[in-house]
This record gives sequence, structure tokens and C-alpha cells, in this order.
Amino acid sequence: MRAVIIEDETAAVNSLKTLLARNSVAPVEIVAELESIEESVAYFRYSPHPDIVFMDIHLADGSAFKIFERVEIGAPVVFTTAYDAYALQAFEVCGIDYLLKPVTRESLERALRKSLRFDNEERQARVLRANEQFQGYPAIRSLLIMLPDKFYPLPVEDILFFYTANERVTAYTTDGRQHPVDRTLDALAEGLDKRFFFRANRQFIIARSAVKDVDLWFGNRYSVNLVVPVPERIIVSKNKASSFKRWILGEGL
Repeated sequence: MRAVIIEDETAAVNSLKTLLARNSVAPVEIVAELESIEESVAYFRYSPHPDIVFMDIHLADGSAFKIFERVEIGAPVVFTTAYDAYALQAFEVCGIDYLLKPVTRESLERALRKSLRFDNEERQARVLRANEQFQGYPAIRSLLIMLPDKFYPLPVEDILFFYTANERVTAYTTDGRQHPVDRTLDALAEGLDKRFFFRANRQFIIARSAVKDVDLWFGNRYSVNLVVPVPERIIVSKNKASSFKRWILGEGL
């Protein structure tokens, strides 16, 4: 069973992963750990959908219910939360169970059994709808760079990384130039081709072609070194480590 976890608290992610590893219902493979609405929307828009989703309701950038306003998730969703006030809303958006934190092994295994009983035809129909829903939205191929006295197109294939500071986003290209971008990093992360660009953290989106090597960092994190100098160290969090490794290996290309 392939699972996605949407949770922005490291302790909650680790606890859930431990319970999933020890469950007696079915083997579970964690294929993605997502921390925000924007990251989740991008994942379900451009990646194969899993067999089950474990989703916290309160994320750092807002309510997880906003995810369902932007994408259709072709898998049963198990909500995990410290609050009991959202149960009705959860079941209105394809939730199959509602687990209060701290999640217990008993409640988790109940949810897994419900997922296994989830109608296969309905699952296939939802995955098909989810995959078709955004066929008309191709990945960004070029950006329009606006300067005070002129503007010009910038192909994304020339970009090594995007960096944001003081609410300004800058694209750094292979020729050593810097280009002001009038989009947020969240918007870029959603629109860029996920095969070639990765949202490393709140400051950086990096291109695979720019990665030189990766250092193991404190707390099971990664420090990514690029082929060019960067404004500050690029740290990939522990929660994003597994998805980063799959990305750097080119899975899905």
C-alpha cells in the first residue's frame, strides 16, 4: 500500500510512520511527505496518486481543506488532527476516517482496513478524473522578466535556482546573471515541471542540473551544494528527505 503523509509537525510524522511500520493490516510504503497546501497541490497535480493519504487539517499555510478546492485526490483520505470540530467537513471531501491525535495503533489499523475496503472502481474513477483535471495546465517553460526600461523572456531550462529574500524572488541562470521574477516561490513551485525543479525549502527552488553533491546534515537533513555559489546554505528538511532522494534519482522521468 502506497501512502502519502501531509503533516507539518516532525514529531507527528515520525509517530505516524512508526505506527504504519508496525501495523498488522498491510505493508505500507511512504512515497511522499508533504508539509504545506502548496506542496500538496503540486504533488497531486503532477505525481501518481497513492493508495491512501494521511492528512493533518491545520498546516503552516492554512487549512488542508483548501487542497480539495484546487485538486481532486484520487485516493481515500484519513484525517489526523487534534480537533474534533471538522469531522463532518472531512467526510464531505472523500475522507474515510478521522483520527484524533495522538493517533493510536488501533485507530490507525481501523483506517487501513477501511481503505482496503474502498471500492476499487470508485478509486480508479477518481484517479482518472484527477489525472485528467489539469491536462490543460502545462508546466512553465518561460518567464517574462520585467525591468524598469525593458522586458525579456527567460527560458526555465537556463535557470539553476530561484531564491527569495525580503519578499523578492530572483532567478539565477547558467551565465551567472540574476533576474528579478514577479512571481512568488509558491506559485513557481506549483507551475514548474516537478521532474526538473524541487522546492528545497522556503527560500530555494533548485534545478536538478544545478546539483553538484549533497552533504548529510544535522537532524537527518541534507545540505545541497550547487555548481554555483548560493546566497545561503540550502537545507532540505528531514520531512522532505525521501522525496528529495527520489527526485534527485530522476524517478518519474
